[in-house]
Amino acid sequence: MKVVKVMAFREVYKLFVDAWMLYRKYSARKVTDAECEEMIQEVDMLREHYQSEFAEDLLVCVLREISKSQRGETDE
Repeated sequence: MKVVKVMAFREVYKLFVDAWMLYRKYSARKVTDAECEEMIQEVDMLREHYQSEFAEDLLVCVLREISKSQRGETDE
């Protein structure tokens, strides 16, 4: 049986700030292969730190948006 961790309100706030910082750092410009590896390491550290399904879902969404920005895609 999978145990679901419920995050405290303050921890969720910190997660959103960390996710925003990740998005801001990598989405506004082209990312090199080395920077891409660095980004993956940062995401892994955040996943390990927060250890929740919500954190994983949010980080996947952020990575998806960064990937779109790297390819020049928009939601419009």
